Amino acid sequence: MFAHGAIILSLLAATAVSAQAQNGGALEAREIISDDARGLISATGDVEFSGAGSRLTADRLSYDQNTQKLTLPDGLRLVDENGDTIIAASGVLDNALATGRFDDLQLTAADKSRLRAKSATRDGPLLALDDATYTSCPACEDPDAAPLWQIRAARIRYDRAAQNISYAHPRLELYGLPVFYLPYLAHAGPEVTKRSGFLSPSFAGSNDFGTAIELPYFFNLAPHYDLTVTPRLSEKQEPFISGEWRHLTANGHYRLTGHTHRPQDNLAEDTSRDNRMGVTGEGDFRLGDWALAFDLQEASDDLFFRRYKIDNASRLSSNVKASGSIGRHYVGLEAYKFRETLSAEEDATVHAILPTLTHRYDFASSILGGTLSMSNRLSHRLRKQDVDETRLSSALDWSWRRITQSGFVLAADNRLTLDAYDFTIETDDPKGVAAADVDALLSANSTAFTLAYPLERIGTYDRQTLSPKLQFVLADADDGYDGVPHIGAATRDLTRAQLFQPLSPKDEASRVNLGIAHELDYADSLSTQFFIGQSYNLSDEDFDESSGFGDDRSALIAEAALNSGPLSLSQKTRLSDDAGSLLRSQTNLDVGFSKFNLGLAHSFYKQGQTSSSDNKDDDLEEATGKMGWQMTRHWRLDTSLRENLETKKRVRADAAFTYEDECTIIAIRFDRDYARVGAIEPDTSINLTFTLKAIGN
Repeated sequence: MFAHGAIILSLLAATAVSAQAQNGGALEAREIISDDARGLISATGDVEFSGAGSRLTADRLSYDQNTQKLTLPDGLRLVDENGDTIIAASGVLDNALATGRFDDLQLTAADKSRLRAKSATRDGPLLALDDATYTSCPACEDPDAAPLWQIRAARIRYDRAAQNISYAHPRLELYGLPVFYLPYLAHAGPEVTKRSGFLSPSFAGSNDFGTAIELPYFFNLAPHYDLTVTPRLSEKQEPFISGEWRHLTANGHYRLTGHTHRPQDNLAEDTSRDNRMGVTGEGDFRLGDWALAFDLQEASDDLFFRRYKIDNASRLSSNVKASGSIGRHYVGLEAYKFRETLSAEEDATVHAILPTLTHRYDFASSILGGTLSMSNRLSHRLRKQDVDETRLSSALDWSWRRITQSGFVLAADNRLTLDAYDFTIETDDPKGVAAADVDALLSANSTAFTLAYPLERIGTYDRQTLSPKLQFVLADADDGYDGVPHIGAATRDLTRAQLFQPLSPKDEASRVNLGIAHELDYADSLSTQFFIGQSYNLSDEDFDESSGFGDDRSALIAEAALNSGPLSLSQKTRLSDDAGSLLRSQTNLDVGFSKFNLGLAHSFYKQGQTSSSDNKDDDLEEATGKMGWQMTRHWRLDTSLRENLETKKRVRADAAFTYEDECTIIAIRFDRDYARVGAIEPDTSINLTFTLKAIGN
């Protein structure tokens, strides 16, 4: 009951009055009238009642002291301490604002999702709504208009304590039209970040699986680790099971995803295994000054990830790395494993590197005016069909830099390496026999002298820089390196960066490198870059044709770029040493506006200019086009097409039509992969994704 003394004192006020409830609530209004005989208190005009963290406002209110009920016949607004806001046409509540009933209710949660109902009852944290709807779409200008999507149900229960929203006989409506029905549905409330339960299912159809459904279940095992298990049930195959484990530790995080399946029919054509499996993962940890990281890609067979459309990578790679520093000493430990997926494994294929132990020390004192560092590396390489190799390498690097008063930039770099090899040889392998003749200890040294003279001109609107550069490289390596299996001349690939970046001494050759670069920046609206360079061979070193280096002089390389407003154009070119024929060309054009972007790419590789075994004997010419169009505020179209111009065949095509607003994402994606790999035929997929942002896909 209200304290009578407080009410009597409030009557003396001229404009606003207030009263205190026995439960600690407070009532304020322009006018309060107390009927002691009947035990009624009436309040009108800017009525406000607050208590237990909630705040109630209305135009008119009556309070029955006998039943301790508040009656609000002309509408109300109730804001709870958790941020939920209830607006109703009328209602009856207890004086703690904890229980009661409402007519024509609308609830807006803290995340802006909305519940509406013809009637509702409240019992503490539980709100039961009859003939109700739920949506996370923003309110329409017309309050009677249906949102883009809503879930309508005969009854909705919103448990604010458990943060759970459940539906009896729900149906999904688009603009008020029913499109999907379920006998039951439940999802987490707006305050939940994660919890155990079924996630949104997905439906699919394919030649291999037929009609299929994926029904993931999320296990919220602890705040810092969880597990998601996703079975795929289909009409043509046994269940395909995927599982993702995530773990956040005190020192880092890691994630592991596994897949397993017993293949039937078409999926069994490219494997002899009864069970196909794959696992991927990554992790990153810090332990004081030490770091540990790993990446994992492993499968039961080469085509597993491609066959099940998990990953189209042509190489699977796994590694683990540990590194740290002690003073000026750096220590690293690495291990790698590789697997080629598109071609049979050859002798030159590296299967594993286990381990690689690295040590580097940076000397504090200057040596001959330059910096000095020493590095040591021990590695063991295992090849599935070939010679295993153990190698101990040491390198001494010295670097010196000076800028003269006249503006010349001088630099000198020297690297001395020592390599000790040990081979495990298969006696019937001719390369293994050759490896037996390799000297146990080999050495190589390279020295580079660089001279540059950058010239700069600053005008009223423009700024230009002209940078000629000359470099002499003197290299000497033991002839024994030629007998080392898989010495890998493929590391040579003439580009602007590699022209002036000396290679490892065992791969280097004495040469002279020339280049000149020009840059222009005009009125902050136009910029251009241009570079041309060439290398001259001073040794009798033979180079692979695809490397771009030559027995006498290299190919001529040129790079150019232009940027102006929405336009971006770049060109990389490799010409024959006499500039008579085109060897390589890579062109990229991008035009980007606020609502439209276009990208065109063209690449050309003359016969022998690519190290790929698939294209080494043929010219390779490809073109790729991309387009993005923000058609309206909510609708977007993205397309791309890649085509082999030499064979007149398409490589890949895709298109995506997307609608997105504050509450919904609808995406239709078409993808056509024209590649034929083993028993995997060219494939077309069409995906429709309907995402309700407050619920899921």
